[in-house]
Amino acid sequence: MRKTNFILGVLLAVVGLMMIVAPDKCIKVAVILLGIEAVANGVFSLVKIRQLISDKDFQLAVFVRGIFSIVIGFLAVILPLKFAAMMWTVMLYVLAGYLLLAAVLELYAVAKLRNTGIERKQYVLEALVSIICGIILFIIPQQLGMVIIRVLGVIVLIVSLIYVLYEWRNRPIVVDNVEVVDDNSAPVTGKPDGGKTTENTSDKK
Repeated sequence: MRKTNFILGVLLAVVGLMMIVAPDKCIKVAVILLGIEAVANGVFSLVKIRQLISDKDFQLAVFVRGIFSIVIGFLAVILPLKFAAMMWTVMLYVLAGYLLLAAVLELYAVAKLRNTGIERKQYVLEALVSIICGIILFIIPQQLGMVIIRVLGVIVLIVSLIYVLYEWRNRPIVVDNVEVVDDNSAPVTGKPDGGKTTENTSDKK
């Protein structure tokens, strides 16, 4: 059992439980986490992704996406903490729109990588995840959104508990050091002092 995996499973179980018990609190945390991720993703796009190829259209698409991600990320972190609770709902829609637009820009950039030999699967997968998350964020402010959050919480809780159980059952067995006695060793015979056996002493008498 790897301790990090076991702890990760326990943390995921706690997150799943929180999604079931207090979905509104989880939404607020998700908004802030998405904001932080958007800032990090934007910086990474500007520093690394934009330099992949020298195509001007590719670099412009990545640049626009990077700046847009940083701005939306800062707004998602700062605005809900500064203003009224209504801002949480507004930021959910803003983040949803951002994820969909970012996915479109990313797919456009991926299309520019078609004949470059650069691996594109991870970028396509990231765009698809962004689209799915964007659709979910559009639904969350409605009553159906709370149901979806709770259903996802149940799924996360079940999967994490199965993962924790798996890690626990496959933990390494620790064996204590045990002294082993060799059964083939010669028996020790009792001899009196002087190295003479009892049989020889009786003969002399």
